[in-house]
Amino acid sequence: MSKETAESVEKLDLAKMNEDDLASAVAKLSPDEALFFLAKLEAIMNKRKLQLTGYLVAFVGWLILTFLALWYFGTHDGFVGWVFLLPFLFVGVILYAFGKWSTRVGNDVEPILERERAKLAEKKSAGAAADK
Repeated sequence: MSKETAESVEKLDLAKMNEDDLASAVAKLSPDEALFFLAKLEAIMNKRKLQLTGYLVAFVGWLILTFLALWYFGTHDGFVGWVFLLPFLFVGVILYAFGKWSTRVGNDVEPILERERAKLAEKKSAGAAADK
């Protein structure tokens, strides 16, 4: 990354930018830098989707296990209060697993870069074949 590009990236405040400003900032990058930026953005979006999926799975599982715990508590004698810990244990395991998975997906940019580079190479070869 050139010094000028590095300085302009440091000045960017993505929280205050709209889509047009972001598009013009990406247009100023070199093709490799723009490709990396968009690949990183896609990886982060995939990470957020996985996190949201994890939250939904944890919530639905907690709801189902809570009703099952209530059923078990009502149908069995003796001390069965431990059954109310199971829904929260399930939520903890699911959130931990999805968190680890989403972190791995969010940091792994190489497959996205390889896919996009293959698309670019295919376009170039199709364009060269059309020119002949």
